[in-house]
Amino acid sequence: MKVIVVGAGTAGLAAVHTLKKNGVDVLCLEAGTTAGGRVQSKRIDGFTYDLGAQFFFRYYDTYFTLCRELGMGDELVRFPFRAALPNRKTNRLTPILASVRPRDLPRVIMDLAGFRGVPLKAVAQLLPLAPTLMTRNRSLRFTDYESSLDMDHESFADFTLRKGGREVLEHVIQPIASCMTLGEPEDIAAGYGLGLFWYMINGLWTLRRGIGSLSERMQEKYGDSIQLNTPVKKIVIEKGKVKGVEVKNGFIKADRVICTTTVTTLRKIAPDLPESITGPLKNVRYSECCHAMFALGKRIFPEGWYAAAIPRNTGSPMAGFADNSIKSRFYAPAGAGMIHCFTFGRHAHELNGMSDDKVTGILFNDMKRFVPSMSRGYLHREIVRYKEAVCLSPPGMLTEVNTLKKQGIGDVRGLQLAGEYLYMPSVNGAAQSGIDAGERVLRLI
Repeated sequence: MKVIVVGAGTAGLAAVHTLKKNGVDVLCLEAGTTAGGRVQSKRIDGFTYDLGAQFFFRYYDTYFTLCRELGMGDELVRFPFRAALPNRKTNRLTPILASVRPRDLPRVIMDLAGFRGVPLKAVAQLLPLAPTLMTRNRSLRFTDYESSLDMDHESFADFTLRKGGREVLEHVIQPIASCMTLGEPEDIAAGYGLGLFWYMINGLWTLRRGIGSLSERMQEKYGDSIQLNTPVKKIVIEKGKVKGVEVKNGFIKADRVICTTTVTTLRKIAPDLPESITGPLKNVRYSECCHAMFALGKRIFPEGWYAAAIPRNTGSPMAGFADNSIKSRFYAPAGAGMIHCFTFGRHAHELNGMSDDKVTGILFNDMKRFVPSMSRGYLHREIVRYKEAVCLSPPGMLTEVNTLKKQGIGDVRGLQLAGEYLYMPSVNGAAQSGIDAGERVLRLI
């Protein structure tokens, strides 16, 4: 049996791993120059750039299992999510540690005592949201989301306005939600938004030598089965059955095809899919990001700070910016900074059309509003432009996708789908979807 996996992102690599460890003949076709999708790292002069995804959450059981299976369990490290918000009058940043761990309680209390980043009215409006988060947290698992579908038909913004109010939406919910999704709280369902907050306060993790280390390990291990620079032009479907794929140099026959691309690409390369498949996927949406990274000679945040989340009402093009040197000693030389700027929404779209120098100027000017002591110099930079950065899970999307998963995609025999859109969007969901697709193929052998 010949299996083709389209795409070597997280879902594609997880599918390849699942099939290869069971002895299946698989060929993975990747349009880009390297595997990993959004989970890639680059290293320059002692600095590690995480080019897409930035961290894992504590409950990423699937991804952590993959790390252990591939001998990288000891590379997983936790780092603090101590993030700042700007005072709306002065722009002065004050941090707070987002954690529910008992051992972190003293630090949380100290931060709260001096916190000036949120108006008191927003704090008061935040309190009515807490009971839902605490009583429903078991429903908010990214890969076990069915019991949260009652919260899938309302946007996170509408939920916040109904339970809390405008102040907490603009000063707490929006900046954090935008940092996590690179979209707006109006763009994501309430269940997904609450899930993001619950995962966030339970801790952040990475791989000590870069979040892309696992992708690199899988590319190294399965390199003979991964063909780079090979975009699939079409998934060939005849009489309701997959026949193979068309690439630049011709046709490759296959008994099974696992498509792990975004839904946008799926529609382009599989135009013959029936409405029973394309219909439930019609609401899948992605955010856009111009992700700018700068290696600095020294840190711009005090010791122990990770990031700043910036409310949209400041007019900033950034959802936030972070100093990744806090992640591990492999991210930057001692005392140096590794700054990541995350643009979002219409700002990202505009910046993606500008030159690197113009993007750099705009973002440095904006960061200096919040960190006036920051110099304009940098050692080197990387700017990565994502037209499709993160799947947003807008209201109703998960419900429709769940229907598709339950009824299956048997209308096209031999085709399997994988991607973060099949769960609450996350790196963990992408990995789980790839494993699911691989296991379905194994059951059919």
